[in-house]
Amino acid sequence: MKRSRLAVLVALLGAVLLSGCSRSDLFSWLIERQRGKAGLELAEAAINGRSVAYLTNGNTTASRALVMVHGFAVNKDTWIRMAAHLPDDLYLIIPDLPGHGDSSVAHAAAYTVESQAATLAGLMDELGIGQVDMAGNSMGGAISAYFASRYPDRVRTLALFDPAGSARYPSELDTALASGKNPLVVREPGDFSVLMDFVMEQRPFMPWPVIPVLEEQAIARQAVNDEIFAALLQSAEQLELSAILPAIDAPTLIVWGRKDRVLAPENAEVFAQGIRQSTVVLLDNVGHVPMMEVPKQSARVWQEFLQQHP
Repeated sequence: MKRSRLAVLVALLGAVLLSGCSRSDLFSWLIERQRGKAGLELAEAAINGRSVAYLTNGNTTASRALVMVHGFAVNKDTWIRMAAHLPDDLYLIIPDLPGHGDSSVAHAAAYTVESQAATLAGLMDELGIGQVDMAGNSMGGAISAYFASRYPDRVRTLALFDPAGSARYPSELDTALASGKNPLVVREPGDFSVLMDFVMEQRPFMPWPVIPVLEEQAIARQAVNDEIFAALLQSAEQLELSAILPAIDAPTLIVWGRKDRVLAPENAEVFAQGIRQSTVVLLDNVGHVPMMEVPKQSARVWQEFLQQHP
C-alpha cells in the first residue's frame, strides 16, 4: 500500500513538472478521476432561481433512485468513495446543498434545515423523481430526517450516517462551542489538518495537493460557513426532534461511528426510540464520516438494508 501511494505521488509530481499545471489544476484532475472511477459526472439544475450542482451516474431507468446529502462545510464529493462500492443498477443523485461546493451561495434563510429540505424536493421535481431512498450525514442527516417527516410519500427508505439533531448526549464539539470555538470552520493555515483529525478516526489517503487546496477553499469560505452554521443553530432551536422523528414512516437505518467526536454516538438511541421502523449499526474505530473512513463497509451496510426493503 505504501509503495502504491508513493508511486502515485511520484507520478503526480512528474505530471506537474512536465505539464506546468498549477496545484489547483492537479486537484481538479484528481477529483474528476475519482468521480470517473465511481461512474459519476457533474450536472446542474436551476432551483428557485439558484444553481444546484450535483453528481450523478445518469442511470435514469433504474428502479431505485438514491439521494445522498452531505454534511456542514463539505460537499458532494464526500460520498464518492462510498458511491464507488454501490451497484451499477441504481440511479445516484448527490447534490451540493446551497452555499456548499459548486452550488450558489444564498441568503441565511436558505440555509435552515427546512429550506435545505425544500431545495432537495425542488431538485427531485426538476429531475422528475417521485420517490427516493435517501441518505444523509451529519447536517445532511438532520435535513434528511426532516425531509422524511415533511415529505413522507417521497422517501422509500432513510439512512442516517451520524446525523445531527439530538443534543441529549453532548460531544467534544459541544464542549468546544461552549468555549467559543468552532473546530468545523477553517480559518487559518493548519486548521484543516486539525479538522480532519477531529472528524475522522481513520483518515483516508489523500495525495498532494488535495489537502492544501481544500484548506485554501475552506479558508475562503469561512464567512459563508459561519452564516450557515448560525442558520443551523437557529433551526435546531425551532425544530422539535420529538415531533419530527415519530412522523418518519420510512424504514430507517441509523449508522454511527463509535469514535465520533462531533456528535456523540449515544444519540443513536434517541433516533432509534423516535423512529418506529429503525435499525442501528455502530461501527468500531470509525469517526464522524463513515462513508469516507470505511466506504466499502458503509456501502455494504446500506446495500444490505436496501435489499431488506425492496
